[in-house]
Amino acid sequence: MKLKLLVLILSLSFVACSIPKPRPDIYGIESGTALVALVLGEGIARSYAHVGVIKALEEEKIPIHMVVGSGMGGLMGALYANKKSANDLEWHAMNFKKDMYLDFKIQGFLNQRLVHSKLESLPVRLFLATTDLKTGSPTLLDKGPIIPAVQASLVIPGIVGPISIENKLLVSGEISQGLPVDIAKQRGADLIIAVDLTQGIDSYTFKRDRDITIQSYKISSASLTKKQLESAHVIIRPEVSKIDFLDFSRKREAMLAGYEAAKKVIPELKEILQLQEED
Repeated sequence: MKLKLLVLILSLSFVACSIPKPRPDIYGIESGTALVALVLGEGIARSYAHVGVIKALEEEKIPIHMVVGSGMGGLMGALYANKKSANDLEWHAMNFKKDMYLDFKIQGFLNQRLVHSKLESLPVRLFLATTDLKTGSPTLLDKGPIIPAVQASLVIPGIVGPISIENKLLVSGEISQGLPVDIAKQRGADLIIAVDLTQGIDSYTFKRDRDITIQSYKISSASLTKKQLESAHVIIRPEVSKIDFLDFSRKREAMLAGYEAAKKVIPELKEILQLQEED
């Protein structure tokens, strides 16, 4: 009797070990599906490369279950998650002007374009990385009003003032985290695709006082990003090093660079996800 009981306990233990671990409840994705996270960082005008990356991924049917964004990466993430459409993202992103960024006219722009008001109601899960300006601590925004969250993620200290959310003064998450890959990891992503726009900052030219502020910000971000990228599975590096951070006249060039860079990693992504090519 004791022997039978021992065998039963060992059998149950083996079955328990073979049961897959529960997965995060991200919009009801089936338990057998890999969760794919796309991490988008700050590049200001260079961030239009994110549009091209998303267009290429959508075209090749690479799923995007969650987007983690910081800075303009957060804005592009919000515009994509709004309708889960690369074409919709492109249309709205191309209508975002340089003066809207410099004068921080984000609220009016998003008010006209977003069909959702809360982060938790978006058809694609969106996480926005910010920094508590008082403590320097990373602060994740994953619920509540979308617009102030995007605004907070966009703030570069010295360019515009911090955004107050729940008694915290928030600025860009790149100051405390760099490219926020760790958020995707913490949220249970199986495959993390990171878009790195930090290359080529050494060739940045100084034409205005704010260029010094932006360069200081990017130097800090690049250092933190290098460490974060160790946790990414696939890294996409669009060739945007020659595009000035504030040169919004080269949106199409940046977008094409993102598209071409993403196309290069499609075979790797399909191999990881075991997607079949359509005839």
